[in-house]
Amino acid sequence: MAALGVLALILGVLLIVIEAHAPTAGVLGGLGALASAAGVWLLFTSSDTAQMIAVPAAAGVAVVGLGSAAVIGRKALSARRIPIRSGPQSLIGTDATVRSWAGRQGQVETAGGLWKAQTQFGDDEEPTAGDAVIVEQIRGLTLTVRRREPWELL
Repeated sequence: MAALGVLALILGVLLIVIEAHAPTAGVLGGLGALASAAGVWLLFTSSDTAQMIAVPAAAGVAVVGLGSAAVIGRKALSARRIPIRSGPQSLIGTDATVRSWAGRQGQVETAGGLWKAQTQFGDDEEPTAGDAVIVEQIRGLTLTVRRREPWELL
């Protein structure tokens, strides 16, 4: 009985460690907490210790473990709903400064780098060096920009 309790504890700890490295939203952590609680109960009941110690100890391990797994799972699920804002996609909506422009294409500076850019401006609205623009979208390594409106300076 004691060997089974030790195996259950080892399994529980193993599942909790796997939970820390795999995106299971608390499922493996919860199972690990239950396995650990079962291991604690088996270890206490295998010795001469009374049942009045085994049940509260196992219940305490289960409550703490399941509570932690529930909090971790909730945080993991809410993090999945947040849109990814890293890499080139994070440039959309940011300010850029025109460095050079000819026709409908040019170079803009944003996020510490120079980017090839194109615009939807009309021929009479060609930007000049130093103009402020907003990044509308990104395709490959080319940004599509528009002129920043005066009210957007606020």
